[in-house]
Amino acid sequence: MPYSNNAKVPSEDGCCRVSVIKAVLYAYQFVFMLTGIGIIGVGVWKYLETYHYFTVADLNMYSAVLYLFIITGCLVICAVIFGFCAIPKNRTKLIFVFILVLVLIFLLESLVAILAYFYQHNVAEDVNLRLNSSFLENYNRNSKTDSVDFIQGNLHCCGAQTFSDWKYSRWIKGSPGIKNKVPDSCCKTPEFFCDHPSNIYYARCEERLAVILKVSLWVICAVSLGVSVLQVIGVVFGIKLFLKLEADDRNYNPSTNGNESLIPP
Repeated sequence: MPYSNNAKVPSEDGCCRVSVIKAVLYAYQFVFMLTGIGIIGVGVWKYLETYHYFTVADLNMYSAVLYLFIITGCLVICAVIFGFCAIPKNRTKLIFVFILVLVLIFLLESLVAILAYFYQHNVAEDVNLRLNSSFLENYNRNSKTDSVDFIQGNLHCCGAQTFSDWKYSRWIKGSPGIKNKVPDSCCKTPEFFCDHPSNIYYARCEERLAVILKVSLWVICAVSLGVSVLQVIGVVFGIKLFLKLEADDRNYNPSTNGNESLIPP
C-alpha cells in the first residue's frame, strides 16, 4: 500500500515526551497523596491538642484556620483521586479540570498560610481579651468546666491572669459555703483543699496557652507553604501535558482518541 502524505503518524519523540510527563505526574500524585494524608494528620493532631484551649477562649479565627487546613487536606485527597482518573485518559478537558483543581487548592493553602501567619501575631491579644471572662463566667456552669480544669491541670497554671481572679467568679460568688478559694485543678496536690498558697500554681494560663496556640499556627503556616510550593510542580507539568495533548489534537483526528481541542487553532 502506498504511503499517504496526509497520514499523520505520531512521532516517537512526541509519544516519549507524553510518557515522561505522565510518569512525572504519577510520581507527583503519589507524593501529593502523602502530603494530603499528612495535612489531615497534622490538622487532627492540632485539633485534639488545642481543642480545650480555643473552645474556652472562643477563638473563632483560630478554629476557622484549623478547619480550613483540614478541609485542604481532604481536597488534596480528592484531587489525587481525580488526577489518577484523568491522566490516563488523554482527555484535554479532564486535564484542564485537574489543573484548575490544583490551582484552587494552591490558593486555599496560600490563604491558610497567610491567615495563620498574621493571626499568630494577634492570638495572644485575643487570649488576653477572652480567657479571663470565660474562666470566671463559665466555670462550674456549663460544659466548658472540664476544659478549664484541663487547661489549669495540664499547663500547671491557675486563673487566666492570676489565681486571685477566682474570687470574682460566678462559681465562688454563687456558692457562699464553698471552702475552695480556687478550683481543685489549680492545686499541686488535688486531694487537699486549695486553701494554702504553697499548694497553688502561680503561673498565668493566658501566657502558656497563647504560646501553645502560636506554635500551632506556625506549624499550620509552614505545612501550608510547603504543600503550596509542591502544588506549583503539579500545575506546571499538568499544563505541559495539556499543551502536548492539544498539539496532538491538531495533528490527529479527535475521534481516534476522544479529545476535543480547547485552544482554537
